[in-house]
Amino acid sequence: MILQRDVPVPVWGFGPPGEDVQVTFASQVAEARVNRDGRWAAQFGPLEASRQGQALTVRSRSRRVQCRDVLVGDVWLCAGQSNMELGVGLADHLDRALVRADQPLLRLLLVQKSSAPTPQAHFPVAAAGPRWTACTPRTMLRGGWGGFSAVAFHFGARLAQELGVPVGLIQAAYGGSRAAPFIPLYAQRGHPALTADAAEIRAADRTAREGPHPFAPFDEWNTLKPGTAWNAMIAPLLPVALRGALWYQGESDVGDAGPYAARLQAFMWALRRATGQPHLPVYAAQLAPYRYASDDDLLALWAAQQAATRSAHSGLVCTADLGDLNDIHPLRKAEVGERFADLALHRAYGRADVPGGGPDLRAVTFGPGRATLTFCTHMDSALRTLDGGAPRGFALAGPDGQFAPAVVRLRGQRAHLRCPDVPAPTQVRHAWQVGAEPNLTDAGGLLATPFLHVR
Repeated sequence: MILQRDVPVPVWGFGPPGEDVQVTFASQVAEARVNRDGRWAAQFGPLEASRQGQALTVRSRSRRVQCRDVLVGDVWLCAGQSNMELGVGLADHLDRALVRADQPLLRLLLVQKSSAPTPQAHFPVAAAGPRWTACTPRTMLRGGWGGFSAVAFHFGARLAQELGVPVGLIQAAYGGSRAAPFIPLYAQRGHPALTADAAEIRAADRTAREGPHPFAPFDEWNTLKPGTAWNAMIAPLLPVALRGALWYQGESDVGDAGPYAARLQAFMWALRRATGQPHLPVYAAQLAPYRYASDDDLLALWAAQQAATRSAHSGLVCTADLGDLNDIHPLRKAEVGERFADLALHRAYGRADVPGGGPDLRAVTFGPGRATLTFCTHMDSALRTLDGGAPRGFALAGPDGQFAPAVVRLRGQRAHLRCPDVPAPTQVRHAWQVGAEPNLTDAGGLLATPFLHVR
């Protein structure tokens, strides 16, 4: 396994009530006593990164348990639904992944899909529990939906390469799940939809006092109840120390975008509270373009994702050029993983030389038949296009909301838009259309995120 470096590290377990427990690792000794519920918890002081495997030993009067080949590095949780779950064996660039896969410093933990009516201390016994494995071509393709998450793998392989420290990846994805099942009861607040979920959970708990719990485990994604994926797939990991988390989810919430920003923020808050890390980075992937029942439904979800990830310790990875309009599971997962790594290296690790994303809109000024857009760019570089052609996907509209394509001229960090068909523009959009083929970038080579700006 891998323990998180540079922060206090919780260690916990179970045993006969009243027994004293001693835990040793890397010259540190931590002590605890098993409480009346049969659980004990101890804590190590911050550990330095270590590429050398060491033993973690737990002793009590009745037992001795040892975990061997324990490394110290960075641990990332990778959660969401099917586009996070989709494995390396099904995604693009399998040959490239196999070349990168023999990495003893990259460790994988695949949590099986499951649900539970209440927070669990253990993973389901029937599944024999997840096991940490060193990443090899064989272990990378074992289990899951075509192996370990392709997005997570390419993210972790890049981090291990760039940082030179062990990296641990925990996959906890449930294909088809909405956001609500990943939000625990204590975080279901702040929005009427979350309040309704909390009421549903509490009503089910009251009903369970007189018989079977209404939220008993389900086998199908579309029967998952609020909080149940968290209870079974996240709660048994807690209070694990993390470096951050990735979130790729939202397809099942398209069409119900109203509460989505509140739901995503609730998940982030819950994870930070549960790990005792109030500034834990949590990064999300924008949904890739796809022909849902209504294009407007996807655009509304995009807006909710952007709203939820504007805080200092979160961010959004652009996938506007990585979709397949006929496949809700686009296979270009290596690029998504790499872009997650770019964002993490830039934001979480302070690497100014790595672009955290594409050009970021900072200011808009409107004039007769025109608009000027000012961007923040990588290393203050000039705007450019990926293919060297004219910038695509820009349009202006007036108060009536009728957009017309704009001609764009790039000058430094500004884009000058002109559209004589819109004499008094008050709105500007970039790639805010399903099926657009945007190409605006900068020296970092990453695509500018789609946006709609209204004065």
